[in-house]
Amino acid sequence: MSFKLVASDIDGTFLNSEKKISPATLDVCRRLHFEKGVRFALASGRGRAGIRPVADALGFPVFILACNGAEIFDESGVSFYRRTLSLAETLALKSAVRDLSPDVETIVYAGDDWIADAMTDIVRGECYVMPVAPLIGDLETVMPENAPILKMIGVGTIESTTALMNKLAPMFPQCDFYKSQHYIMEAVAKGVNKASGLDVLCARCGIDVAETIAFGDSYNDTEMLRRAGLGVAMGNAAPDVQKCAKRVTATNDDDGIFKTLSEIFY
Repeated sequence: MSFKLVASDIDGTFLNSEKKISPATLDVCRRLHFEKGVRFALASGRGRAGIRPVADALGFPVFILACNGAEIFDESGVSFYRRTLSLAETLALKSAVRDLSPDVETIVYAGDDWIADAMTDIVRGECYVMPVAPLIGDLETVMPENAPILKMIGVGTIESTTALMNKLAPMFPQCDFYKSQHYIMEAVAKGVNKASGLDVLCARCGIDVAETIAFGDSYNDTEMLRRAGLGVAMGNAAPDVQKCAKRVTATNDDDGIFKTLSEIFY
């Protein structure tokens, strides 16, 4: 099989534990792009603002699947696909979280902005991966007019976010819910996930999905790992995630992406 596109999650996959691209990974990606014409996509739960610095570090144009594929940008940075939550849906979700699990904090991602109710330790932690400052306050007041709402996350404990997700799912059938980390629940428009985003991207590029490789480490990567021609789970992925992949590589701290791409292409 001749692979034409590589799609990768970012945190825990493309980046090591220091939140950096390893020199080996950077080198093999650049060689594949410039020598073999392989195209790349970064598919992350991050918003575009959080993905852009990683994309820029590669030194060549890449596709961006932001907020788990809720919005997709082409290699020139132009948005060509978007699935959003309405303001009414988002407000109802936030209200339900407050009623059902008040210990879970919510953050809304709208366009390149992210909005939180207060500047908490959780929000400060997110600032390390987001190059733009959060908007703090009431959603209806601080969110820019007509900003596209791409997702809402709930951050709490493993137990609280799992229980909350199970309660919200039947209340909001127009949404999909899944975990991006054990302690983070994601709420998106129905049908939004990295696998559907990969399908959209392949259709745009005229590439068969069988000609794609996908790398991931977390629960929001599982559909993409199943869908790609070759789904590769990182060695640091949970066993349940690894079961969804056709191959398991080394960890993100042991150049798993570099090792797999070198083996396949060189």
